[in-house]
Amino acid sequence: MSDYASKVATKAFDLAVAGFGTRFKTYRKTPMMQVTPADLPMLGVYILREQRTSMGDANHAEPKFKHALTLGFSGAVHAETDDQNTLYDLEQMMAELDEVLLTNPKFVNLCEGVTGMDRQSQYAKVGETTLFEIRVEMVLAFSSYFPPKVVDDLEKIVVTTQYPDKESAEAGTPQITRVYEYEQN
Repeated sequence: MSDYASKVATKAFDLAVAGFGTRFKTYRKTPMMQVTPADLPMLGVYILREQRTSMGDANHAEPKFKHALTLGFSGAVHAETDDQNTLYDLEQMMAELDEVLLTNPKFVNLCEGVTGMDRQSQYAKVGETTLFEIRVEMVLAFSSYFPPKVVDDLEKIVVTTQYPDKESAEAGTPQITRVYEYEQN
């Protein structure tokens, strides 16, 4: 993944932690392979996929890409059969995720736009733990450019003119020599 995609995911994670506080017991930046009831309720924020498409001709100028970054948000609670209110609470919190992220200018300005979102619910059994999980996928667009790193910096150009021809120069017509120096930054 690109470094910038990692920064966007980290910002989404930080905003989710600040927005939800202690309503989620566990926050993760990677999917959990093992879940215990002690971990729940849990919210995961991670990169699911990053696609890069060349902008313009692939072999023209520096490499430049349009990115489609898919962030995954996974909220999960222990699905006790006798307490269905936890399912409703998770529904409410995952709906609030839109407000936490999409109304925050610092998050929205990290990308060129949100191109789509997808939400799905899932009931699963992980070991002895029955989970109710809501997954939200958010696709963000941004661009990247990779100009070449040139190690032979242009420092000086020396221009000598010959007017109007070689015979005139040999006959004494003054020639002009100029040196142009460029500041390096």
